[in-house]
Amino acid sequence: MSFAERPVRLLLLPGPRHLAEAVLNRLASLLARRHAGMLDRLSNFAGATCLIVPCDLPAAFLLTLQPAPQPPRLELVDAAATEARATIRADLATLLQLLEGRIDGDALFFSRDLTVEGDMEVVVALRNAVDDARIDLIDDAAAACGPLATPVERLGRRLSGTAARLHHHLSAAILGARA
Repeated sequence: MSFAERPVRLLLLPGPRHLAEAVLNRLASLLARRHAGMLDRLSNFAGATCLIVPCDLPAAFLLTLQPAPQPPRLELVDAAATEARATIRADLATLLQLLEGRIDGDALFFSRDLTVEGDMEVVVALRNAVDDARIDLIDDAAAACGPLATPVERLGRRLSGTAARLHHHLSAAILGARA
């Protein structure tokens, strides 16, 4: 295991994993409240699981759809040891851009920057629900901060560039260590 992989692998240990999952599920609850129509569109798929695999990280997310109005449940898992009804694979930056509807999933699929396996009906329903929701992660997270929403949003936008650069460097280190 490379030095760059260690912090992410630590998230799979019980304590850090539970903390990370609590944060992820809090964000899922926030998104569900702000984009309730997304849950309605996915209500026919309650119980379906989708493994979301960021190819540039040594961990994956298991998304379990719940009956509306409950938000989906997220778990950090080892992708190699987890089965799901559908699997979506891309690098983390691509997955986040897909979540926010900033890039075309079809183009990514045909260019093979995004791979999908399993039940395509679940994947298409998830994609359509997310596309229609018009999610903006920074804006949605800032909205939870009440009167501090505006400064939090400004800070989030400023930090997003730094996070993108850090992700790029970590990805290069992780992928370079695997070569």
